[in-house]
Amino acid sequence: MRLFFSTLRICLPLVMLATVVQAGVVPGLILPLHEVKVGTPVEGLVREILVDEGDTVESGQPLVHLVDDLEKLDVERAEKVLEKAKFDHEAAQKLLKENIGTREEALRKSIEHDLARIQRDAAVVRVKQKTLTAPLQGVVVSRGKEPGEAVQLHEVLLQIVHIRQVEAQFYLEPAQALNLKMGDQKKLLVPSLPEPGEITGEVVFLDPRLDAESGLYRVKLRVDNADLRLKAGMRVEADFAKP
Repeated sequence: MRLFFSTLRICLPLVMLATVVQAGVVPGLILPLHEVKVGTPVEGLVREILVDEGDTVESGQPLVHLVDDLEKLDVERAEKVLEKAKFDHEAAQKLLKENIGTREEALRKSIEHDLARIQRDAAVVRVKQKTLTAPLQGVVVSRGKEPGEAVQLHEVLLQIVHIRQVEAQFYLEPAQALNLKMGDQKKLLVPSLPEPGEITGEVVFLDPRLDAESGLYRVKLRVDNADLRLKAGMRVEADFAKP
């Protein structure tokens, strides 16, 4: 009896191969829910970096301070100009009510006051741009600069991933993918956990596009990960033969 074996090679650039291990069981990959690169909107020198790789940060938390001495002086100057403009504006309004001043002079002082306020607000914004804050809750996974180093406009200084929720990504045969719908719950197995056990994922994305090369559909399941047991890059398995 002659046995014939055939090998099907599926080429997916930059994605994981989706091969059926058992009937319906498909391997997948754990991905962070969000992954962001934090850059600076201005040029400058790094004064202080407040976080290290591996630190957990909250949304809005300061991460990096750039040298901002000149910007703070601009705010101080703008405050003084605004104070003078406010005094002149109020004085012009008082004279107008007493029929001593003219409407034109009152309008001119009012506009000068508004422009001074705008300039003060712009100076405050420039100071704020010298402090980079976390755009989301997550873990710092890379840090690219040290105090004293120069940074360019829009240069990436830190990378943060959010893993309190993660996504399990799979590539499925058409018959497997077409049996799924948004909101479906699936049991997932993560073999690399110290105590391998099943977790539950919810279908949150069904790619409507069939990959022409592989003939597979991309699917994502959202998984709660409050205890941070799951790490990006972990392998995961799910049985998509079951309804």
